[in-house]
Amino acid sequence: MSLSAQTDGYSHWSIIVHWLTAFLVIALFLTHEGDRGSAAYVFHVSGGAIAGLFLLWRVWLRARRGIADHPPQAALLTLVSKLVLWGFLAAIAIVVITGYFLPWSLGRPLDIFGFAAIPSPMGMSRPVHEFTEELHELAGYAFVPLLVLHILGAAKHAIIDKDGIAQRMFKSVSGGR
Repeated sequence: MSLSAQTDGYSHWSIIVHWLTAFLVIALFLTHEGDRGSAAYVFHVSGGAIAGLFLLWRVWLRARRGIADHPPQAALLTLVSKLVLWGFLAAIAIVVITGYFLPWSLGRPLDIFGFAAIPSPMGMSRPVHEFTEELHELAGYAFVPLLVLHILGAAKHAIIDKDGIAQRMFKSVSGGR
């Protein structure tokens, strides 16, 4: 199926949001091991708090609008494709929400670049903090295999199938999702 014959694709804005999300997620992943007080740490925490609002909006938007049609392919590949997409969205939501709760579960405010602080809505709870920290890390590391599968799927569509599916993230369709 050629791209022009594709009945469902993505809008200009969906493509921009996709690539901005990819950039933010990769940048936040690469800075997650920064030492407390380092530029990487400040970006990860403060930048993540700000980017988190955008990322949660992205999850909500994709859940509301749905995804573009899947090409005719083996049912197993369609299932894997859906699992990868929804896995990304779930991981984003979990990482963002737990990221907000990490300082709060210690009874601390969420610091935004030293200019603003969002007070903790809860008191300190070491068990909640440890659980939240573990969930944040697990969801963060889930991006690695999901990204590998996503890239392999895009490569399959671009190189093997040559069906125009991979190109949907580079060329918008009028009325796309």
